[in-house]
Amino acid sequence: MAPTFLSLPRELRVLIYEELFSSYTVRHGLGKRSSDNTAILRACHQIHEEAWRFLYLNAEFQFRGTEAMLDMLMSVDQSIVTRIRYIRVKGFPFPLYGSRQSHYPIFYFNNALSLLPGLHLQRLVVEDSFHAFGLVDSWRDVVTYFDIEALLKSDAWKELLYITPNTDFITSGYDHRCERVAQPENWDALLKERDGEESGADVRMFISPTVGIYDGSQDESEPQPWSAKPGHEVLKNHRVAGPDQDLKGIVMIHARRGKNANYVQTGLSEKRTWKELKESEDVLKREDWTPYYNDMADAAGWMYSGWGKRSMLAGRALGY
Repeated sequence: MAPTFLSLPRELRVLIYEELFSSYTVRHGLGKRSSDNTAILRACHQIHEEAWRFLYLNAEFQFRGTEAMLDMLMSVDQSIVTRIRYIRVKGFPFPLYGSRQSHYPIFYFNNALSLLPGLHLQRLVVEDSFHAFGLVDSWRDVVTYFDIEALLKSDAWKELLYITPNTDFITSGYDHRCERVAQPENWDALLKERDGEESGADVRMFISPTVGIYDGSQDESEPQPWSAKPGHEVLKNHRVAGPDQDLKGIVMIHARRGKNANYVQTGLSEKRTWKELKESEDVLKREDWTPYYNDMADAAGWMYSGWGKRSMLAGRALGY
């Protein structure tokens, strides 16, 4: 009798499933087809029952923005959400209050993760949405900074990579409240305080330097470690800036949670589940959320979708 795939030991079949689906990409809202490595799921009933769970554990899910991510993941069973390990998304802000008012509070991307209880990613890649689409308002530099910091304080990920197309989030002089501090050492200390000094938690910054003003067309060099002082400090005293301060290019903030850190997403609070929060009368307390550094309501949110669609998703998430 000729050997078949099912005659292989199950442990070996699992390795094949993992290797096959690790090259599979599920795209939503990007105008591109997902890569198709799923033919094996149609081979027979037994293989389908064995293999399908490894698709979610190993594939990368790529989303055009926060809305596309929630639109897909809030429409599937929670058992699927808890199996997903790799997500890449452009981290647009999102209104998490169900509201029919024309003016309503907008919150950082990390709050959208609160709508996905049970999510615990091996790797989360977030692309900066504030330095995009020709935006030139200087307030975006500070908002990006606190977008990163809010993610470092959030759950749902074991490894985080935040990508921003330039250094302005910390090197620009715009920060009239002077709340930015030197990085990455302070973010590294923040994560070590969360998970323990000896836990292995760390935050590092890297830059792929480019020559001149970055417009996406230059050749990028290999990423190299990078650190910087906040721009308002440099304006007051140029001597505090190191030799790397003038570098321009794509910046990557790489963070890793500590050993044994509990990074499972449980909702707005680690003490209560999202279901419990929805049923609680004080679920919408403002102090549970992190609003924009700049209180500009829809300043960035409008650039990628209409109010009606986002409000509908928010209401759906809140059970309205």
